[in-house]
Amino acid sequence: MDKYLLFGIVLDIVPGGMSSTSPFQASLDKMEESAPWPLWERGQAERYPIVPDGPDGIETFHSYTPGPFLEHPMIQQGPDGIETFHSYTPKILWPNSAFVEHAWTSERHQEWKKMVCQYKKSVDWHENERSFLSGQQVSLADLYTEPVIIQKNKKGSFQNISVEKLFSLRIGLYYPTTIVLQGNSGCGKSFIAQKIMLDWASEKQYLKDFGLAFYLRYEELKCISEEINLIELLSWNCSLSPDQISQMLKSSAQRVLFIIDGLDDLDDLRFMYHEFRISSQFQRAPAEAIVCSLLRKQILPRSILLITTRTEVPQSVLRLRQQRFFKIVGFCEKGVKEYFQKFFQDEELFRKAFKYVKENESLFTFCYIPVICWIICTVMRERFSDGTDVTSGLETITSIYVDFVSTLLEHHCQGLSQSVPTLLRSLGQLAERGMLEQQVLFDEKSVNETVPDPAGSPFLCKFLIKRRIREETMFSFRHLSFQEFFTALYYVLLDEEESQRKVRELLQSVERGWALSCWSDRDSSMAGFEIRHSKLLQPVILFLCGLCKKEWISSFFEKHYMAVYINIENQIKEWINQCSQRYQNEHMLFILHCLYELHEKSFIGNVLVSIDLSNIPLKNADCLMLQFCLQNCVNISNLRLNITSDNLKILQSALYSCGELW
Repeated sequence: MDKYLLFGIVLDIVPGGMSSTSPFQASLDKMEESAPWPLWERGQAERYPIVPDGPDGIETFHSYTPGPFLEHPMIQQGPDGIETFHSYTPKILWPNSAFVEHAWTSERHQEWKKMVCQYKKSVDWHENERSFLSGQQVSLADLYTEPVIIQKNKKGSFQNISVEKLFSLRIGLYYPTTIVLQGNSGCGKSFIAQKIMLDWASEKQYLKDFGLAFYLRYEELKCISEEINLIELLSWNCSLSPDQISQMLKSSAQRVLFIIDGLDDLDDLRFMYHEFRISSQFQRAPAEAIVCSLLRKQILPRSILLITTRTEVPQSVLRLRQQRFFKIVGFCEKGVKEYFQKFFQDEELFRKAFKYVKENESLFTFCYIPVICWIICTVMRERFSDGTDVTSGLETITSIYVDFVSTLLEHHCQGLSQSVPTLLRSLGQLAERGMLEQQVLFDEKSVNETVPDPAGSPFLCKFLIKRRIREETMFSFRHLSFQEFFTALYYVLLDEEESQRKVRELLQSVERGWALSCWSDRDSSMAGFEIRHSKLLQPVILFLCGLCKKEWISSFFEKHYMAVYINIENQIKEWINQCSQRYQNEHMLFILHCLYELHEKSFIGNVLVSIDLSNIPLKNADCLMLQFCLQNCVNISNLRLNITSDNLKILQSALYSCGELW
């Protein structure tokens, strides 16, 4: 029988097993309940056992050559999966990060604290949100409104989770080592990711267990052409030098949080994982391979990762067992009201604006999408200033974007060196290239070749990216949805033959992805790319549908002296008609959104016969689209839904047209 010293208490342990009622286990359970992280995972990675995947995905803790501190006990899988602590000198269970802290010299500890404090002061996203109509700078913290985050529980129902609870939900004895936030474009993913980084820098209580945090925008990392190591990669996105980062990682006794924003290429990382095996934070490799190694826990295995992504996450990319998946669905009604209040600031103006949108069901439903809520608020504030009708013409998502673009053209493009039609075509050309190449960041040279005076365009953002010995200017659209909108607008502005060709290629590409998603025996690598690419192109089709609505869009072209002959309407209608007979569930839901953007009631009645959405939980915006389509159908033979009581309240007045309801 071995004896172990635990916080001054001598415990008797029988080698080879551990009774669930043993004093050691009881003490361990008690500490586990009160500790914010599993006790054997605390401390510095270099001084603690590494955690590779064992046989059949079972995690085992292996010891290796100890550092300057005492050797730690080793935890292995005993008989029947029971964890046992084996022999070893000295028999001490490492308690927590405070114990490590005492082992530091006072000078080293103070130096580390000073570096971290300076780093926290440099974390600032005040430029993230700007009202470019008023020129007023708005801080992220002042405007932040938390979107709804949901998680599917064991019973199959969904529960709401706050941001502060993301890091405290345990998986058995473990806390998650990877947290994935998935959601559509514009739902607030980056908003949350940046707010978490700011909260860490502000030393908010729910992030107190993280000694360090790093925010990485994945699209920026993809711009790194040379091979680098983890330390150099981290220095790209923060004010610290590689030497400082290396020293801080080495000295930190607490966990490290990595926030990777916009990781939409998760499936591609599977192949990067097999090509590169990174075993050290100083080993050089492509930036994507470094990110993959963090995901697979090949380097800094005790770190915690928070990932935001638009795409569904293939679990084979991540480490088994210790991951949590959440979905961001946008604002709730309370969130919309809170955002309006923070945006307008003036109480009277806020109440007036909120009253207008609350009385317009479709407009209020669109406000559940954070980026559209911001656009609507911006447009309304300008209309208040001009004394025009606040909500007229804002019927579809496309009409909202058209009005927003028109407002910026009128107020912020008078001094540009090119005409409005030329500007819109050049922006559209840049946007289309990005959509086809899955690119959202553009280097200065290529932008200047396409868009004259890009720095003066209110539709583009300019920022600097670090290189080894210099900084490089990069551009992006204000939001991905603007890139999607300008791509669709570009197709409309082309001559008839070229426009029809590009739209035909777009529709074929999207449907090819849909068809592949329905084949169970598809080639995984090529099919996966096609499916993801088709999903990323879908919003362009939505905007094209909206741009076909001549009654609403023609005034936009006339105001800016553009002669446009929209000639793609028949193409799109034919495509919708064919796809509505072939696809259901997620693809049918997209078709309903297209029909809403077209807003042609007679066409809807001729297209829809049977609707199956039984595999999809519906959001309020989805119900609005379905309600509109049902109200304009003579008879739907079969309707299958997966809805909540709130969904039913929206839909109940339109269900009379259904022959059968499931």
